[in-house]
Amino acid sequence: MKNILSVDVEEWFHPEALQHLFPRDTWDKQPFRVETLIDRLLEVFARHRAKATFFVLGWVAEKHPEMVRKIVKEGHEVASHSYSHRMITKMSPREFKEDLHRSLDVLQNVSGEKVLGFRAPTFSITEKTFWAYQILIDAGLQYDSSVYPIWHDRYGVPEAPRSVYAVHLANGKSILEFPMPTLKIFGKNFPFGGGGYLRLFPLRFTMRAIRKFNKEGYPAIVYMHPWEFDTQQPKVKMGRLQSFRHYGRIAQNFSKLERLLTTYEWTSFAKYLDIVQSDARFPIKVLNL
Repeated sequence: MKNILSVDVEEWFHPEALQHLFPRDTWDKQPFRVETLIDRLLEVFARHRAKATFFVLGWVAEKHPEMVRKIVKEGHEVASHSYSHRMITKMSPREFKEDLHRSLDVLQNVSGEKVLGFRAPTFSITEKTFWAYQILIDAGLQYDSSVYPIWHDRYGVPEAPRSVYAVHLANGKSILEFPMPTLKIFGKNFPFGGGGYLRLFPLRFTMRAIRKFNKEGYPAIVYMHPWEFDTQQPKVKMGRLQSFRHYGRIAQNFSKLERLLTTYEWTSFAKYLDIVQSDARFPIKVLNL
């Protein structure tokens, strides 16, 4: 079974944990590091013949249009990670719609490709922001990957299905949701396979989790941020726990990625859409809103 590889393309100062230190009007004053890191990821993906979806921040695409075109040229998918990296839970529907369309305009103009998918910053489609699905559908998007079926202090929909499902709205329209992967242990969902979960958990745990998830019939979704491979990025002072969550084990992360790329086959969300919609072995659950 092929698993799904994804990169959330943002700068080192964009994560939610740093937003109080780097408000929007300071971004242009910071050193840009993302382009070099994306080049490194593209090189290792090519070496292992892995394809991925790059969820690119619209703001980053404006600063690095050639980087976006290189991603497309190498056969990867470009999707939206919003324009300004604001959590949907902190926006009104009008603000989210404007931010989304600004992102899509930038990405499609730069890449020359239609954008099919979206991932919200900090997985911020929650039960409180299900209204965002209507805006995504109206924008012509075919899938979303913003739901984590866990409890977390910033995000999560614990009762969401654990495999790909269709979100049906009352008006008859729908969109596919690709939730982030979880293991069910003693009736509760536990996350694995991306971001801090990839960096901080032992690699043997992640690989066992992927195998178990695949045996259940699901493709595992691995996600990463370029800054999670950057040992030279500027460091900011945080509390001990928060610093560990944000910077912990970055130095070991690239070797983990290499092992995963060597062990499993990887594809993009766009390629997997065709598989899901045409192969009866991948039944789609339905969530009616």
